[in-house]
Amino acid sequence: LVGRGDLRIRMLAVGICGTDQTLATGRRTPPQLPWRLGHEGIGEIAEVGPGACGFAVGDRVALEPNITCGRCEYCRRGMTSACTSRLSAGVLTQPGFLAEVVDHPSEFCHRLDAHMSLERAVCAEPLAVAASAIRRTDLQGSETVLVLGAGAQGLLSILTLVAQGHHPYVSEPDDERRQLAVELGAQVFTPGQSPAPEVVIDAAGVPEALGAVVDHLAPFAAVTLVGEDHHHLGASSFSIVQRQLRIKGSFIYEHPQDMAAAVHLLEEMPTEAIMGPAMALDEVPTVFTAGTRPRAGVKQWVDMRL
Repeated sequence: LVGRGDLRIRMLAVGICGTDQTLATGRRTPPQLPWRLGHEGIGEIAEVGPGACGFAVGDRVALEPNITCGRCEYCRRGMTSACTSRLSAGVLTQPGFLAEVVDHPSEFCHRLDAHMSLERAVCAEPLAVAASAIRRTDLQGSETVLVLGAGAQGLLSILTLVAQGHHPYVSEPDDERRQLAVELGAQVFTPGQSPAPEVVIDAAGVPEALGAVVDHLAPFAAVTLVGEDHHHLGASSFSIVQRQLRIKGSFIYEHPQDMAAAVHLLEEMPTEAIMGPAMALDEVPTVFTAGTRPRAGVKQWVDMRL
C-alpha cells in the first residue's frame, strides 16, 4: 500500500550528475552497499496515497530529493537547506530514483506541464540549485556578472541570468563548452580586457577557477560558490582581503519555493540545449567507467522508458 501523504511514481527520466560520479567511483562513500543512485528524477504518478491532495494518476512530477523535517530551527526560519534531519534520496540517507517505481512524499513532488519534453524536465532539480545560488546572490540588475565553469551548473546559471535580463560573462577552458555558453547568451571573459566583474557565480568546482580571475575582479565583488571541491579555495587570502571580496556558499535550495520556481522557469527555458542523448538504464554503468569518453552534450540523463 502507498503510505499516507505519498505518491507512487513510475520513473520516466533521471539525470546523472557529479555527485553520482563521486559515489559510483568511490570518491564518496555511500551509506551502504549496494546503493541506488539518482536524485534528479521525473516521473508519472501511478497511485495516490491517502492524504496526498492535489494530485491525480497520470500527472507528471519532478521529485525533490531533499526531504526536510519542517520542525527544526532552520526549517521554521525558512532555511530548509540547513535542516538538521534532512533526508537525501540517492545521496545520503535512502536509495535514489534510478528505479522503475518509487514512493515519494507528495509535499516534495512538483507537477509539470504534461507537454514538456523529458530532456527539459529532467533539469528541474539542478536548475533549482543554480537558480537558488543566483537568488541568494541578490543581484540588483546592473552588475557585471561572471560565471566560472560551463558544466551543467554553469550553463544553467547562464540560462537563468539571461532569463532575468543579465548579459553574463563566462570563463571556461574547454572550447566546446565555452562555445555552448556563448550560444546560450554568455560573453567570453578575457582577463584585463573584459569589464571587471562585480559578481561571480563559481560553478566550476575546481580551486583554479577563482584563482585565475581573482585579480581581475572589481573591489567588493560578491562571489557565490556553487561548485564543490575538497581542496582549498584557489584564491589567496591576500587577494580576497585586498579586493574586499564578499564570499558565500550556496548549498542546494529552500523548500518548497525554489524547486517550484525552477519548474516554472522550465516552461520557457531551453535546458534541453545542454543535454546529451538519452541512455537506457542498463547503459548507466558505462558513464562511470574510467577513461570512457563522455557523450555529446554536457548533461547526461537516463530515459527509463528505453
